[in-house]
Amino acid sequence: MGPATIPVMMRLVAFTVDVDRDVNLPTPGKRQACSKCHDGDREEVRFSSSARGLRLIVDLLEEVGIEATFFLEGDTLLHLAREMDVRELLSRHEVACHGVCHEDITGGSTGAPLTGPEISEMLDRSRDILRQVFARDPVGFRAPYQHIDQRTLFLLQKKGFSYDSSVTRAIDEEDDSIRPWKAAGDLLEIPVASGRDQAGRRIVSYLWPMHEGKRMPDDYRHLAASVHEGALVLATHSWHVVETYNRGLLGDTSIEVSLSNLRRVLEGAREEGMEFLTLKEIAEAWQA
Repeated sequence: MGPATIPVMMRLVAFTVDVDRDVNLPTPGKRQACSKCHDGDREEVRFSSSARGLRLIVDLLEEVGIEATFFLEGDTLLHLAREMDVRELLSRHEVACHGVCHEDITGGSTGAPLTGPEISEMLDRSRDILRQVFARDPVGFRAPYQHIDQRTLFLLQKKGFSYDSSVTRAIDEEDDSIRPWKAAGDLLEIPVASGRDQAGRRIVSYLWPMHEGKRMPDDYRHLAASVHEGALVLATHSWHVVETYNRGLLGDTSIEVSLSNLRRVLEGAREEGMEFLTLKEIAEAWQA
């Protein structure tokens, strides 16, 4: 039997942004992720694309009137806080945790899983950094690489988090729904969605393929239209609007196209009759 869900007649959508090191790559045997480098040196860590993309995405959200959830990696946040007033920049949005140095909790990509005490320390450090910068108590978590396990879910519940959003789950084809469920105690899992595009191919609500030129905005509008009940989580990276894996750093014209595509996804979901909320608001609605 699958996890219990909470039947609430809602058509909600959340836009979420992972704010982490530029074009992050797992390094075998190491906890800290690196960036895909311009000069071929795999060990470099950069934050400039993430910083620029963050400003551009926040500006876009102001224009379209949407409040989003930003999952902030601790190291990246500390770096950004030295360069900009990130507290003011994200004052209208929810902030949530995304690890400290893009740790691979389960070791699925690095072969170096975290122990239970290391996971606990990472969660505490991640939350402490957000408290330090924003003077707010984050209640949400997304695992780097979306690599999550039951140990981590139980620790999140024990530490008072309200929700996790690391799992990808298929939209139920029987009733066209995707709903949060209780993953550990009162901790909700609010999943990223997978469904079918107009050609019947699998599509996930992470916008990665669109930024890499492999998907069009209308594919995600079709995905939004396919959800008749529940909560659709759209997800991207702050750096992905200004730099990609395949093309590297983008020129100004390509960045404009990237932002335009993102706008079309957001406006398309709203035009399909979905209501934008932050993940914290969605968790509160489900718990209520």
